[in-house]
Amino acid sequence: MISSTFLVRSTNNSSFGTAFCVHSDDHGAYLVTCTHVVEECGMESLEVNGQRANCLYHGSRDDIDLAVVYVEGLLDCKVLRLSNTSQQPNTMFTIEGFKRHKTGSYLLRMLNGSLQTISQIYFASKTIYTYELLIENEYTIEKGYSGSAIVSNGEVIAVATDRNSNGKQAYAIPITYLKEIWQTMPHTLFLEEEIEQKSNFSHEVFETLDNNPLLLFSTDSYNHADYIEHIKEEAVERFGQSYVVDINCRRFTGIRDSSKFFNRMSKILGLGDNIEDSFDFEGVMVERFKSAQPLKTFILIVGFECLDEEILNVFAESLRSLHEQCRRDFNLVIFGGEKLIKLKYSTGKHSYFNIFNQKMIPASSFQDWKSHFGYLSKKSYDEVLSVTGGYQKLTKYCFEKKVQTAQEAKKLIYESYFKSDLFFAYEDNLCTLLNKKQLGDAHPYSDNELLYRLYWDNLIVEVRGQFVWRSAFIVGLGREFLGCVEKRPYRSQP
Repeated sequence: MISSTFLVRSTNNSSFGTAFCVHSDDHGAYLVTCTHVVEECGMESLEVNGQRANCLYHGSRDDIDLAVVYVEGLLDCKVLRLSNTSQQPNTMFTIEGFKRHKTGSYLLRMLNGSLQTISQIYFASKTIYTYELLIENEYTIEKGYSGSAIVSNGEVIAVATDRNSNGKQAYAIPITYLKEIWQTMPHTLFLEEEIEQKSNFSHEVFETLDNNPLLLFSTDSYNHADYIEHIKEEAVERFGQSYVVDINCRRFTGIRDSSKFFNRMSKILGLGDNIEDSFDFEGVMVERFKSAQPLKTFILIVGFECLDEEILNVFAESLRSLHEQCRRDFNLVIFGGEKLIKLKYSTGKHSYFNIFNQKMIPASSFQDWKSHFGYLSKKSYDEVLSVTGGYQKLTKYCFEKKVQTAQEAKKLIYESYFKSDLFFAYEDNLCTLLNKKQLGDAHPYSDNELLYRLYWDNLIVEVRGQFVWRSAFIVGLGREFLGCVEKRPYRSQP
């Protein structure tokens, strides 16, 4: 299992602490820990995963108690995302760190907690902010947690530095202070550009909502979490937490009866225990909308594809009915894929979602992939995508095999099962399309059945209103598998 959290220990004494990965290159990983951990272990005695760790940058243990160590050869690690925003009291977080276990062994444990207060510590030449942490339940922060990442909403917000005697309370320094000790850090570490891109997308979503509900769709499921989180955050800012209804349909995947679905969903949403069907649900929601006036309610639905087919249709009909009754009282955003688009187009003007607007979620970026595959460099990412065209299955397969070059990617895919997996279903009628560059007008519910299937199987994409193949390599692979051209065995270049 690829980890983001590592034990830092000394080869000369019993000192130890925790570190987490924030960046990697082709030769190793950059980890963040505390200066006092490095000093107590000894600058020349640092060890991570049995490998020598070199301290590259560090602050003072008395103020900016942060250090960056580099571990050459540490390639299997997950890079954690760093938050560039200030936090507020009561922010919930998780912390994962090491404690001493049995003789010669250490236990890695994740704890939950919340930020209690945000304080300032004054020094002669500077002022440092610090977060006071409160740990939930019966657990405590142990001494070895120094250097642990404080994570909220999938991003590191701070680093644990010290604790009080009982371990129920501890302190952390905001991760943004890392910039002061590592002034040459890669500019992508704090995801300013990535966050800006996702925030801009979120703004665009809300600009379209005043007219009709919105369907957000994608042909894959790899890149949704960050966009969902940004939309949630903006919804809370615009409407207030009390007026945001977050429905995660993945909670109901085992339910086959619509009455049970509406009853359980309503309990989770705090709508009462007496809802037995879609009509009860609609009635309660209408009353909720009226009581909120003149304010609007925002409804966000994720995992829509996971619902049983019958429940999916009943729920869609109920949402359409609510829109017809109360369109001025609430905004609605639904995340999904092919099933969602079918509900909009499959039965024309009588479809449940024909009045909904639609918007496609942007493709996964370099940083999205790197958060899952820490070895990635921008060069290796570009090389692989020149072959796969960003097709998720192929791209993920190459990254799992730690492919570095386009040539390696071509060889790996050629020798895999993907040729038959990608093209077998189209064996009878695909050769003509494989000889074209532009395949026809792009639409997520194309009336051309072949183009429709190719689109939702993620082999073609929309470019300037036209469907095109994802990459020349995929075209060549398909031609050879289907016998559209004479077979030429793949040969590696010297």
